[in-house]
Amino acid sequence: MLIAARTAASALFEEQCSRLQLRLSAFDFRSRWFGVGRSLICFAELTVVLITPSKALLTPVLTISDGARCGGVRAASAYCLVGGTSHAEYARWILVAVLLVAAIGYRPRWTAIPQLWAIYSIAVSITVPDGGESVGMIMSLLMLPIVLTDNRTWQWSPPAKPLHPSGHAVAYAAFWAVRLQLAYIYLDTAISKFGVADWANGTAEYYFLRDNMFGVAKPWDGPLLALSKYPLVVIGMTWGALVVELLIALCILGSDRWRKVGLVLDILLHGSIILLMGLWSFALVMIGSSVVASMPLPRPSSAATPDERQLAEKGGDDSSVDHSAAVLR
Repeated sequence: MLIAARTAASALFEEQCSRLQLRLSAFDFRSRWFGVGRSLICFAELTVVLITPSKALLTPVLTISDGARCGGVRAASAYCLVGGTSHAEYARWILVAVLLVAAIGYRPRWTAIPQLWAIYSIAVSITVPDGGESVGMIMSLLMLPIVLTDNRTWQWSPPAKPLHPSGHAVAYAAFWAVRLQLAYIYLDTAISKFGVADWANGTAEYYFLRDNMFGVAKPWDGPLLALSKYPLVVIGMTWGALVVELLIALCILGSDRWRKVGLVLDILLHGSIILLMGLWSFALVMIGSSVVASMPLPRPSSAATPDERQLAEKGGDDSSVDHSAAVLR
């Protein structure tokens, strides 16, 4: 009986290894899905430095002194390397140039590290960074192993050569890291809000809509402020946001089809944030990250045997009955 159990365990292990090997050999991130997601993140941060003057980004707030924060590892940011606040405009235009080239998708391998450095500079040096800067920096770091294997001239062009076998493995691991990190962000955001009284009792949106800084913008203020006087509407908006965040976290970890459901929910959630609150850069970073995490995985190669293809499809994570990867490639 012990021998039979060992044999069954060995067979199961070999089957799982075969499935993983097939997925690794089929995985190729070089599609427009990945390009759109990466460009959205770069474009979001580009708007921060292009539209906002350096004086506004480095303005003193409470105990934060005037100028770029350059203590410790922050000294590596562009604002500190050019000589601090007095030369902040030089840093601003350097960051604009770097993020613009990265956003248009030119030479991904060679712009990957400058992209990370540019977003890092914004996240650690400006006076009041929002969550978008932090998420953009983390996602750029997690995508770095993926982008460094991309030797195309333009990220929008089809790949001319197959990836090196090690490139498949590195990119696949980084792809899962992006999915896990994004799922954690949404899960942690939703769960932590339940510990705040206004979110727990369903009244948080009532106060957000009336906030002097982040309240609802025109022309939506009239109808939404009127609707928010009804308790059921406020509770639905407040708890609805938490449910959507939880659903996004779960969908991101699912199959191709469920990840697309999560992407739609993400666009609806952050699209409403753009319309109602005007947080463009934050919303675009989150949508771009979700696009990367929702990238469909290709079906097994036609070179695989029918048994191997059936084995991969049974394992079923992301390659089942979904042909949308071909549409965006």
